Amino acid sequence: MQRKEGFIDVTGGKVWYEIVGEKKDIPLLLVHGGPGYPHDYLEPLENLSHKRRIISYDQLGCGNSEKPVDTSLWTLERFVIELQEIIKTLGLKKYHILGHSWGAALAVSFAYRNNKGLKSLILSDPYISTPYWERDAKRLIGELPENMQKVLKKGDFDSKEYKKASKEFYFRFVWRLTSLPTPALRSNHKMSNEIYNYMWGPEEFRVSGTLKNLDLTSKLPQIKIPTLLLCGRYDEATPESTKYFQSLFPKAEMKVFEYSAHLPLWTEKEEYLKIVGDFLQSVE
Repeated sequence: MQRKEGFIDVTGGKVWYEIVGEKKDIPLLLVHGGPGYPHDYLEPLENLSHKRRIISYDQLGCGNSEKPVDTSLWTLERFVIELQEIIKTLGLKKYHILGHSWGAALAVSFAYRNNKGLKSLILSDPYISTPYWERDAKRLIGELPENMQKVLKKGDFDSKEYKKASKEFYFRFVWRLTSLPTPALRSNHKMSNEIYNYMWGPEEFRVSGTLKNLDLTSKLPQIKIPTLLLCGRYDEATPESTKYFQSLFPKAEMKVFEYSAHLPLWTEKEEYLKIVGDFLQSVE
């Protein structure tokens, strides 16, 4: 499996990228989640490199990329510009994009601007609207034991009880794994808590950072290219909201993974890769 990596100059600094494979089908560009949660956990998608190049990058401020401290850089608009700069530097004339979680918001913000060359969009476990995310999180918290609900509502982040309740939320609605795979542990280790806290906030289920008013639902009808939405049955990016988002696209399909939460890429890996691979083939 051929690998090529390097750095690209973008607004604010240098970002790291890697290209896996050398096949000539239209490449797939991966946009990771977070904000500030680097690419490593998306590693299973490299299995699709037998057909096409798989391009990963770490958004500025996390992972292998430079880590400036200027908070004015941590905006959705700048991350969209960063994505444009990467595509231009790599000379991509045609490409697909897969955005996971926060990466879906970034991918949508890029796609509705009618960027030439984008052939399809895959939104995996998508964050698209803060109001929908928080409403769903409130309902999911309501499925936890009552004592944990009270602890999370209280919001004492440093308490042992809060950490235990938060861990339970993550197990049920994010990982749904008894132990994390090594690539996800690498993402955890290289994550930028500074960016996450600045843009999102200290909690997964309440948005108090600069994204607190983000709602991209009005932009979805403007995206005319084939779109695939993916989520898990127990996903914090719930099937109900994902289904609603699908209805707003002119040309979208959806798949729910029945045994997964926020990472069907790991919990139902083979089916996930087949669904993504088949979709890409169908739109080329």
